[in-house]
Amino acid sequence: MKGCFLLRRAHKAPLYLTPFVDPAQAAAWDEDEDIRWYVSTGVLAQEKDEALLTLYRQIDRGVDRWIQDARYIPRLLISAGVFLLTYFFFSLAVRDPIPMIDELLISVAASLVTATMLARRDKKSEMAMKRRLALKQQASQCDFTVQEELTAYEDYLDACDAIETIDLAERLTLTSDDDLPALLHADEQEQEHVHSLLLQQVKLYDKNLYRRYVSVMEVRHAGVPNEALAAHLVKLALPGTFDLPLLAFLVALEK
Repeated sequence: MKGCFLLRRAHKAPLYLTPFVDPAQAAAWDEDEDIRWYVSTGVLAQEKDEALLTLYRQIDRGVDRWIQDARYIPRLLISAGVFLLTYFFFSLAVRDPIPMIDELLISVAASLVTATMLARRDKKSEMAMKRRLALKQQASQCDFTVQEELTAYEDYLDACDAIETIDLAERLTLTSDDDLPALLHADEQEQEHVHSLLLQQVKLYDKNLYRRYVSVMEVRHAGVPNEALAAHLVKLALPGTFDLPLLAFLVALEK
């Protein structure tokens, strides 16, 4: 059973957390494994559609990555063969005042074009289409299960969102007398799972947030306040493009 989580936020877009987020893991995906979404309350039709679209997008990326990895050696050998054939052909058939330079440039271009065309062909291959279809069919049959305990995560995100930016940055970096709010959740295994999925998603698709997360955790593990980092977090968060409450949530999940 693959567990996914839908976490709603009062003032921001919901979080859709799935184990399909990392395309590098696609080779290990089981086409027959059931998929279940966990939500805090009844799910709306729009949320169901977005959850399914999230799975479809991630499956597409994963299958593309899987087929590219599976076909890497044949693609490399064919591209290398095109390079050699092109190089020797132009070396023998074309005479120019600057030997090798033109031949190398043309050969590299030909091998790159070949590799690109092969990659596109592989993505549309029967093997890729079959795996893509099987995974999407399984995703379309996913269940939604209400798990009221998830409100603890949603309430925490909303509570952090209500804290002033400067105050939250200082709490994260230990420069305030107050620490982050306590995250009260009984199931430690589930908390670790949510943390793993969210951290993976942030690491892949929000590298700026991930870098600040690493910096904040270094400060908190060392137990030494860092005012410079607090100021930097405030600067990042003020334009509204940096999700400081989400950073606080990530930190709280690791406790």
